[in-house]
Amino acid sequence: MTLFLIISKWREILIGLLAFLLLICLTLLNHKAGQIEKYKHTEIVLHAENAKAKASAALKEKQWSEQQLKAEQNYNAKIKQIESDSRLASASADSLSKQLKVANSRLSSASKETIIEYTNTNSDILENCITEYRTVAEKADGHAADAERLIEAWPSD
Repeated sequence: MTLFLIISKWREILIGLLAFLLLICLTLLNHKAGQIEKYKHTEIVLHAENAKAKASAALKEKQWSEQQLKAEQNYNAKIKQIESDSRLASASADSLSKQLKVANSRLSSASKETIIEYTNTNSDILENCITEYRTVAEKADGHAADAERLIEAWPSD
């Protein structure tokens, strides 16, 4: 009897089964639509974060570029100053050299006291040169140590 009832109501049962399957499909579709919206939101957030990171990187690059340009300008100014100082020192040395040649040419006819004074003066000058040489060497060594420290401390990224 139940078999007869099932056979006589086969259309209603099939419609009910199809309605149930349609309901399951709609539920799955709604779930997938929610996941798509979630992924879209995540994509928007990631896109915004990416844009922020790009802007930050561009800003850092601009700052580094400006810093590098400023350092290059300072370096060029220092090089010009060093060249100027070098020309002045060279001119002074040439002048001193000429004075020494004149003094040496007069030395043969100079008195004993003048020769002693000349020798003492030359000794003092040599001592001052040695002192200055040591000072320059000390500053150069300090500069080399500072440069090495900066190179080692510089980020390697």
